[in-house]
Amino acid sequence: MIGRRAMVWLFLLLLVVPAWTVGAEDFKVSGSLRNWEPVRIDFDGPEATVTDNEPNPFLDYRFQVEFTSPSGKGVSVPGFFDGDGNGGSAGTVWRVYFSPDETGKWVFKAQFRKGPEIAVSLDENAGEATGFSGAAGAFYIAAQDPEAQGFYRWGRLEYAGGFYLKFRDGGYWLKGGTDSPEDLLSYAVVSNTPRAKYRFESHVPDWRDGDPDWGGGKGKAIIGALNYLASVKVNSIYFLPMNIGGDGKNAWPYAGPIDGKGSEANDNLHFDVGKLREWSIVFEHAQRQGILLHFVLNEAEENNKRELDDATFGIERKLYYRELIARFAHLPALQWNLCEEYNLNIELAPDMVKECAQYFRDVDPYDHPVTVHHAGKVEKAWAPFLADPRFQVTSFQTNETDIVETWRTQSREAGFPQVIGMDEFFPDYANAENADRHRREYIWPIYLSGGQIEFIYNEKDKSEDFRNYEPHWRYMAHARAFMEENLPFWEMEPNDALRVGASVYQGEHNLVKGQVFAKESERYAIYLPVATETGSLDLSGAQGDFVQRWFNPRSGKFAGAETRVRGGGSVQLGAPPSDPAEDWAVLLARP
Repeated sequence: MIGRRAMVWLFLLLLVVPAWTVGAEDFKVSGSLRNWEPVRIDFDGPEATVTDNEPNPFLDYRFQVEFTSPSGKGVSVPGFFDGDGNGGSAGTVWRVYFSPDETGKWVFKAQFRKGPEIAVSLDENAGEATGFSGAAGAFYIAAQDPEAQGFYRWGRLEYAGGFYLKFRDGGYWLKGGTDSPEDLLSYAVVSNTPRAKYRFESHVPDWRDGDPDWGGGKGKAIIGALNYLASVKVNSIYFLPMNIGGDGKNAWPYAGPIDGKGSEANDNLHFDVGKLREWSIVFEHAQRQGILLHFVLNEAEENNKRELDDATFGIERKLYYRELIARFAHLPALQWNLCEEYNLNIELAPDMVKECAQYFRDVDPYDHPVTVHHAGKVEKAWAPFLADPRFQVTSFQTNETDIVETWRTQSREAGFPQVIGMDEFFPDYANAENADRHRREYIWPIYLSGGQIEFIYNEKDKSEDFRNYEPHWRYMAHARAFMEENLPFWEMEPNDALRVGASVYQGEHNLVKGQVFAKESERYAIYLPVATETGSLDLSGAQGDFVQRWFNPRSGKFAGAETRVRGGGSVQLGAPPSDPAEDWAVLLARP
């Protein structure tokens, strides 16, 4: 019989020795081997360079790894060619990243098949097995680190059947992001970025000892920019991985040569592994700072839409999607946005957009949320995607905030509640002068209607320094903190009819009458865009006592004394602690 001490040592040995193998020389497992943290497996495969043809290492091989969990669940994860594994364009490294969601012993087996254009085929039997196909092994996953950084503490962010995304091992998530700059990846010291626009030099001091970097300081500015955004509670960034032929013409994942204006001669079938390695450093750091990655995969301009397969769903587009999924889908919090303004200039037909979404459902092993951005009236542009389960979130471009409550009602009644993302208030750019109005016209009305926010700013207006928009970030953070710390917002519903007889605020695009967000009979949040006349709240259906508190949206703090109010009828909200010409929020909760 094995003694207790021997059993402990055996368990520790299993954690230290991460894999058993069939053909042990074929691969190497690395990573912290904790739940949700990325597991990397490097396979020794055919030697290639990124510009090879016959075969093309990206297109003419299909590399999948089948993982089986301790409970018996199977997950098929796409892998990718990675040159020498360190950013070099030639080598024998074929890599897969995997995000485990169970503790215990995981078993894996590689499928490596060769054939013309096989990478984009969904036929399991296409091509023929070659190289390391059949290599198998196992590793042991320990519990997640309670001190893990950012999203790794809570696991994957997922659609949860309602109006908010939720972390698998954590709470519900409320977006407060930046929509700009959309060409974030045109960072001057990223490899092979000849038309780069940004240096982010003002954010170099925000880089901290121990943060990631590359090239002896090349990454410091963009990593520092992420640190700054995290410090002001921005938790989402929107960016284009490929804007050839678009506005910027300065970001793409390809090895080249590339004409940034768009061209049929562009090589969109070979990827720059060095550049993508540097992108991965940026993306990983964003996740550890609590920043979601909003991948916007196409741009509105006709040349950008035509760049891949002449605006059809063909080999180039599928390979582009597959490469991004293989390299980045293991990250816990991201969103795939199929196109900016899909229906502008040259329309990507709704049926094609749905086909693209289905491809993500088929290839992304983690089912990250998928959406599409639009131009024009929401009701018309998004009608084809209403209640389509392939589109779990919206990406609305509109100044009309009433659409949040309207779409919540419509999508629920259609049988599939969609998370309401308000991603651009276009052309109402954020700037140094309009933060106060945007707080009243967008931030509070959208959040207390049950929506999500990203701010767009004019990218010609000093866009390299995110501090230029700090009032917007601060006000957005105050509103999110109010909700996250005081409300079960995922259980609440807008019910503005409960509030009667109060002042209104005329914004540039919206008449703001105030908002009521309620969990009936338990908790009520009321937003007053002007507090000169606060009116009353109908609590006729809520008997008993409530505690009333005033919250200052400008300072982010509660103010004045708590008071007791009794339900069962109409309750006067009374005067705010100060500044009645300003906006205020009121919280009523059971004592």
